[in-house]
Amino acid sequence: MFGSPLVKSLGSIFRYLGADHVVLITGSRSFTESPHFGNLLAWFSEEQVRFDHYTCSGEPSPGSVDGVTAKYSGDIPSLVIAIGGGSVIDTGKAVSAMLGVNKPVKMFLEGVGTETPPGTKVPFIAVPTTAGTGSEATKNAVLSEVGRDGFKKSLRHDRYVPDYAIIDPELYAGCPPSVTAASGLDAITQLLEGFVSTGAQPLTDQYALAGLKMAGRSFENACRNGADLDARGDMALAAFNSGVVLANAGLGVVHGIAGALGGLRRVPHGAACGTLVGLVTTRIIEKLTRIQGWDTHTVRKYALAGAALSGGDHGSVQGNVESLLDTLSRWIREFDIPALGTYGFTRDIISTCAQGSGLKNTPVELSVEEISDIIRARM
Repeated sequence: MFGSPLVKSLGSIFRYLGADHVVLITGSRSFTESPHFGNLLAWFSEEQVRFDHYTCSGEPSPGSVDGVTAKYSGDIPSLVIAIGGGSVIDTGKAVSAMLGVNKPVKMFLEGVGTETPPGTKVPFIAVPTTAGTGSEATKNAVLSEVGRDGFKKSLRHDRYVPDYAIIDPELYAGCPPSVTAASGLDAITQLLEGFVSTGAQPLTDQYALAGLKMAGRSFENACRNGADLDARGDMALAAFNSGVVLANAGLGVVHGIAGALGGLRRVPHGAACGTLVGLVTTRIIEKLTRIQGWDTHTVRKYALAGAALSGGDHGSVQGNVESLLDTLSRWIREFDIPALGTYGFTRDIISTCAQGSGLKNTPVELSVEEISDIIRARM
């Protein structure tokens, strides 16, 4: 549901679902300190909706999900609503999936647990307030534990796609410029990686290219003028599209590296992707053109992405590819996307991180040494 005020959208959903006991999950500050939170609480009171409110700070862990679900044994809530950034929505998605399961969520995480997720869930409404992860359109919740044996893994099932996504551009207006920039580059990374993915298909290509065009015309305005609701709306839809794309086409090595980084330090996912996307894209294109030349399907896709992000055709495949790289580099520089050292990463973890990074659906092979060089350059 796009463009309608939050409480108006909720009204039609509640009438359909008949929900009377809600788990509400929000971030710790931005939404709860806005007038929208007061409007929501007033609406709950008017509609006599019973709700339990939990806040999420930082990226979700298995423990944070279990901490919520353990509070419900016989009286299972009828609805979960998550209002916030990707971490909040992933928390809500996992809570809705695990209510009533009576087992730790860690048992069902890919590559960590030994059990298959059951696929049952309490109905779930995702309400994003940052335009980044596209979690409102995906079937997985990413949970992490940070440390030497840390991980960043997914709870995944086809039925875990949110039942509803409410996209209200007014909810994005209070998002700080730094978060807007990092989140926006995360969405752009997902659109770009999905567009050139080895799992791409004509339908995902259409979503990806449309999202890149919206981001191209509105990313800078959203970062510089948060009150520009047209720009906010464009970036919100670009992020939604990126979720559709990643769920169906897969992602690439930027997200492979970001996942490994997230298991070692508390680095915001958007910042990790944002700081890496320019250099990773440069290295992939350098290798593709060196091996295959400029007249290949994937390189032409990078050229289309360059024209979409820059807002114009630069006359040739090479010209549009160079425009893509220039645009990404400029945005990373102008909007002060932090280097990895800002989050406590040091050179001694480069090898560990590179070895733990998956290529996913990257269109060309990158060696551990090449990935190490990329991480080292972004320290």
